[in-house]
Amino acid sequence: MTRPQSAICADGGCFGLFLTMVLAEGEMAPLRTILADLPDLTAAVAAQAGEPALVSAVGIGAAIWGRLTGQPMPEGLAPFAPLEDGPRRAPATPADLFVHIHSPRHDANLILARRLMDRLGRHVRLVEEVMGFKHLGNRDLTGFVDGTENPEGDDRAEVALVKDGPHAGGSFVSLQRYVHDLPGWEGLPVAEQERAVGRTKETDQELSDEAKPPSAHIARVVIEEDGEELEILRHSLPYGTTSEMGLYFVAYCASPTPFRKMLERMVLSSGDGHHDRLLDFTRPVTGAAFFSPSADWLRRLG
Repeated sequence: MTRPQSAICADGGCFGLFLTMVLAEGEMAPLRTILADLPDLTAAVAAQAGEPALVSAVGIGAAIWGRLTGQPMPEGLAPFAPLEDGPRRAPATPADLFVHIHSPRHDANLILARRLMDRLGRHVRLVEEVMGFKHLGNRDLTGFVDGTENPEGDDRAEVALVKDGPHAGGSFVSLQRYVHDLPGWEGLPVAEQERAVGRTKETDQELSDEAKPPSAHIARVVIEEDGEELEILRHSLPYGTTSEMGLYFVAYCASPTPFRKMLERMVLSSGDGHHDRLLDFTRPVTGAAFFSPSADWLRRLG
């Protein structure tokens, strides 16, 4: 069986480190070698740090896929398409490579990230580096449980990984960094917060269909087609400082379509006149799309 990169199907660690980069001009061969060695580098740092749960994955964007890999592009891989409807925007931002590292320890994540960035050196320019963390168990900074319906166990691979063809074992990746308006959100009564999310805050119970408005977050992103619910594997984590905080959203999927349909129902109101109420209190400031090839495919890149 083709093995995925280790970060994709693993249970999310308490700490995550997210790096987005653009490629510099120059020879691609050294960069291919560095990326092909990422699984082995991750294993070496995990052994050195005594943290076997340290995992990683790299995603490659459509704009540089051909130049970097010299291979046919996965069907469906395309640059992130921005969305806008009134005050709501989902922007596209520059990113050729995405590196995702997670484990139970921030120090192990940082050691691996430093080793990798030292190797990448002049071949890339770092666009953004975000360090995420679990908050009060699995709660977003809004106070609500995040990722309640995330697949578990063997279902994670079923949802996240391409099943066959030359890119089997790989995964389509979508990311957005959200900035929360926490003062505005925290000024709402809890009952109104619950109606915006579609779940109870304390017990994480889904509201009844009668109590859940069509603008509730759950009502927007839970989509059924032919009796089956569209699924994505989320690896989102809160991040922040005292001056800015929010959610770093990462979704892996065997197809880019489910995420796109969810995002359109969040942002656009043209379909039924509603949008995701949460977007009145949080806004995406980045948006990018990638494909994370299997670990075996990645090793052959070098």
